[in-house]
Amino acid sequence: MLITLLSIVMIIVLSGYIVLNTYRRKDRVTGMPGMMIAMSIGMMSSLALGFQLGIVFDHDLAVPTIIAILFGLGTGYFTGKPVSVLASLDGMLAGIMGGMMGAMLGSMLGFTYIMALFVDIVFILIFCVVLQLTNSDSVKTNKTTSSGISVPFSAGIITVAFGTVSVGLLLFNQYQENQNPVVNAQTKEQKSVQENAGYQVISVDVKSDGFSQENIVVKAGVPTKINFLKPTGYTCIRSVESADLGIDVYLEKGDNFITLSDLKPGTYHFNCGMYMYYGTITVV
Repeated sequence: MLITLLSIVMIIVLSGYIVLNTYRRKDRVTGMPGMMIAMSIGMMSSLALGFQLGIVFDHDLAVPTIIAILFGLGTGYFTGKPVSVLASLDGMLAGIMGGMMGAMLGSMLGFTYIMALFVDIVFILIFCVVLQLTNSDSVKTNKTTSSGISVPFSAGIITVAFGTVSVGLLLFNQYQENQNPVVNAQTKEQKSVQENAGYQVISVDVKSDGFSQENIVVKAGVPTKINFLKPTGYTCIRSVESADLGIDVYLEKGDNFITLSDLKPGTYHFNCGMYMYYGTITVV
């Protein structure tokens, strides 16, 4: 969580720096470059902030979306203001789009060090390019490092390399999980049978496109356990909720048993935490 908070501070500080830098060069940053600056920083700042807030507000997509959109609106507007009204409008619209996409992405993927760092590096890359664009209209020659390689070019190489390594590690990790079944599976299965003795157990697979059973039928008067089995962590369904039953459970990878007692005949509704996938429990 610390890395998320540090990322939020970095995004706010660097976005503010771009706004101030644009104001300082408002006499020379005009036309299309000014519009691109406002659009780029409005989009990327709200996307990066929305992603981090989507991680912080685990079960609530509304709050990170609203905050990220408002931040993108403000950043885009004040960055484009010294250029033109059209540039401000361009930045504000980009901020709205970035805020929505970032918040949804953060809520869907959750926290992983690789993804959090990757978003930060992409944000820094865009920051470097925008900063170079801001300075290019006021300085005849672009600044380079002592080796003659520009900062944005170096940042681009680092980003591509990091992205390639990240994707490779994720695929390798997923491959290893698929190749190596759960250790001591037989022992765990025996333990599960003992713990679930006396219960009617219903298994529901949590897939990338919803639940394997959208209508679960159980018997009334019998203690019930529903196992929301999540075979992989790479799915947007991170939790299951039911206002009818008063449950809100975060789904870990593997077995997720939810105990339901004293169920009376009727139909109870449940849904994923993002209200994208739904199901019912019918008690007969």
